[in-house]
Amino acid sequence: MDQLLTFIFTIIFLLESFWEVRLFSQLQQLAINNPAKVTPKFTRVMQHERRWNWLSWILIILLFVANTHFTVLLVSLITLIETVVIYQMDQLKSQLM
Repeated sequence: MDQLLTFIFTIIFLLESFWEVRLFSQLQQLAINNPAKVTPKFTRVMQHERRWNWLSWILIILLFVANTHFTVLLVSLITLIETVVIYQMDQLKSQLM
């Protein structure tokens, strides 16, 4: 059961990662094309995304070292935080458009 959960959350994380890169590119392009719409919230969300990018790499490296019981927890945590970051970026994109 743990392996199935880990597999499912890993697939979800990978899909969200592709979506995050796409959103990041779109937000950067929107900021370049219309700098007047760049708000402090935009800056804050983009800083969160950059910090999360580094933290997620650290957590992914820990996955290789962690005990199998912690693998499910780490993958779940990574996926949850990735979802929150994407949600913030998506809201920001809809506000800028």
